[in-house]
Amino acid sequence: MNKEEDVVHFYNALAADYDAMTGFEKRFVTERPYFRMITERYDIKTAVDAGCGTGFHSLVLAQLGVNVTAIDISDAMLQKLAEHSRQLNLPVQTVRAEFETLAQSLDCSFNAVFCLGNSLAHLLSNEQLHAALGSFFSVLNPGGYLFLQILNYDRILANRERVQNVKEIGDTTFTRFYDYEGEFVRFNILKSEKKDNRTEQSLNTITLNPIRKAELEEKLTSAGFADVSFFGGISLEPYISETSKDLVVVARKP
Repeated sequence: MNKEEDVVHFYNALAADYDAMTGFEKRFVTERPYFRMITERYDIKTAVDAGCGTGFHSLVLAQLGVNVTAIDISDAMLQKLAEHSRQLNLPVQTVRAEFETLAQSLDCSFNAVFCLGNSLAHLLSNEQLHAALGSFFSVLNPGGYLFLQILNYDRILANRERVQNVKEIGDTTFTRFYDYEGEFVRFNILKSEKKDNRTEQSLNTITLNPIRKAELEEKLTSAGFADVSFFGGISLEPYISETSKDLVVVARKP
């Protein structure tokens, strides 16, 4: 499989469990205040949610009155988002597209582009990363903002911890862990499910590009972005390379 097929297969396989694994419903309570703060501070009226998954970010933005276009390359994820959109009676347009060709798939420009949930780490080459950031830049209105969220790979690569997260939901356990493979990391999700007197296991795996802060800053500047700021989470708390879980970036199109 090529890069796109790998990512599509990975997320199609995850779609059925993704909401449970990520605490979909609880996040509306815990994260909505942060998105309200962001939409008000940066005066966001229209937005692209690039790498939308099952749609949490798209839906919380729609709840806050933002006109959202949701982008993903996984049909299964987009189908889940459409189901949520109907259930919550929230209008969200969905488009199947890659980051690198986003401008060719959209016929208007936006106040903001959100690319959250470590989606950017699926771009494995400098060429793909440069093309994606250029695509984000091109669909923004002048003065519009790009919001990126990836894991803090400066911390992860320094500590090289293998197990990243273990989550138990009823009789099912999801274990997220890394294998370190040269310049890349192999991201694994092991699902263990107790059924009767046995445990069934399945493994879903994908290669990620552990993008560091300095590299991302250079790429954003090269793509034309200005006023690049770094934070440690979606709450826009200070970024601390040794301890922050995430790396969140806010950058402006001049």
